This record gives sequence, structure tokens and C-alpha cells, in this order.
Amino acid sequence: MQFPVVLVTLVSIIQALALELLWGRITEADYLWELDVESIVAWGTITVTLLGILQIWVLYSTLIIGFSWRPSLRDSVLPFMLGIQEFMMVSLINEQFSALWLYVLASLFLFANYIAHISVRRARAEPENEPFFRGRSPATWRDFRWPFTGIAAFCLLGMLYTALGNPDWVALLAIVAANIALAIQTVSSRNLWRAILETED
Repeated sequence: MQFPVVLVTLVSIIQALALELLWGRITEADYLWELDVESIVAWGTITVTLLGILQIWVLYSTLIIGFSWRPSLRDSVLPFMLGIQEFMMVSLINEQFSALWLYVLASLFLFANYIAHISVRRARAEPENEPFFRGRSPATWRDFRWPFTGIAAFCLLGMLYTALGNPDWVALLAIVAANIALAIQTVSSRNLWRAILETED
């Protein structure tokens, strides 16, 4: 089946476009080189956006290389939805921090976890993946408490930022929280990849 190859090619093209847009945003933004709170927040949004783009690539690489699963037509559409969210995040990077950027980040977290869940659920049904899933219980709502906590935190920080009149300290707090959340996600992805590689038939 050629679909996995087509899918990873499609994802790589979308990620490359997102990185190109991000690089263009950096080179065009003179305010980034001013040492003030606004530039620090802007650099924070850039690092989160970059980590988010990389995490989407790692997600699809893990799903396609690590598991055998039967894709559906929906799987060829979902990367475009993720790409739109990534492009929106890049376009919202500006000198003045926007609460909308946090809402887009929350939606990206939600959507990526949805894709991971439905793909791994289908992978569990394939006999080729039985060695990995042996002894591992199916995911429950409890397993998603950390992603949902992060999503709720981003939304609450966005509302707080707007309600308090856009204070810099809320923007800084939001950026720190987002970077920590992406760092945790990176560690989680690394642990999953190691678990896949260490699986013995």
C-alpha cells in the first residue's frame, strides 16, 4: 500500500511550508531584535510554533514508521487541517501578543491528540502491532488528562489576558506554560519512539 508514503510526503510538504512562513515572519520582524518584553514574548511564540511544527512531524513519523494501520480517506484530509492551524499560528506572531494565538495553539493540541488517538486505536486492531500493545490497556479519558489540562490552561490564559487588558505578565506566563507543555510533549514522543523500537516480536 502506497498511502503511508503519500501521507508522509504530504505532511512533509505542509511542514516545509509552515517553516518557510515562520522563517519569513522572523526575517521581516525588526521588533524581534529589540530587547524588551514584547520581543521576548514574540520569540517565545516563535519557539512554541517551531516546536509545534516539529511535533506534528514526529507524530506522523511515529504513526507511519512505528505501526501498521489501515488509513481512511479522512487521513488524507487531516494534515491540511493541521497545516491551516500552523499557518494561523505563524500569521498571529506579532509585536503585540494576541490571545487568539493561544486559542489556535489549544485547538492544535486538541486536533493532534485526536489524530493520535484514532490512529493508535486502529493500529491496535492490526495483528502486526500485537507485540507493542501486549499488556497495554486501551486508552481512557484519564490518559488524556494532561493534554486537556494544557488545552484548558491555554484557553483560560487567553481569556485572562483579554479580561485584564493585555498585561505583559500574562503573556509571559502563557509563553512559559506553552514552551513547558511542548517540552513535555517532546519527552513523551521520545519515550513512545523508544518503546516502539524496544518492542520484540
